[in-house]
Amino acid sequence: MPRQPILDPSRLARATERLCSLVPGYSGYKSRERAREEDRTLRETVSRQLGVIVGRMERALSYSIRDLPPEDVEQAGALLRVIGRHRDRVRFAPAGYTSLFARKKIQLAEIESLVALDAGLWSVLEEMDRLAAAWDEGARRGRPEWPREAIRDAVISLEERIEERENYLRS
Repeated sequence: MPRQPILDPSRLARATERLCSLVPGYSGYKSRERAREEDRTLRETVSRQLGVIVGRMERALSYSIRDLPPEDVEQAGALLRVIGRHRDRVRFAPAGYTSLFARKKIQLAEIESLVALDAGLWSVLEEMDRLAAAWDEGARRGRPEWPREAIRDAVISLEERIEERENYLRS
């Protein structure tokens, strides 16, 4: 029969958390840390999704490169580079959350606005993913037409959403 541990790690963690919560200022520190972690998680998720989109678009371009005019291939490559730069911009953001969450009081409206901005960013990513998947699927089936205008518009929307979020965090 296995021996029971003397100290249950989950109980110890909860007890430590309760003790820490008695320290003045700890709850504010903990909520800021949680907000920072959520921001980091969001940025990693957005970056990962942009990587998936770039991968789909690269595969679609590789299937349809022979059938597209050279100027279309060049434009597609340029859009891929722009999306890759935005991916790095989101992934390596220099502590973008600091200006919002370093304040002494965080107003509910500020957090709600940030969530709304993030939801808008995610909807643009979903549209880009849908376009990339459709292009990839069509290219693999021998239909090399690429949705140039729709992808370009989605990239512009992505840029606007990222700028809007960064400007909000700076204000």
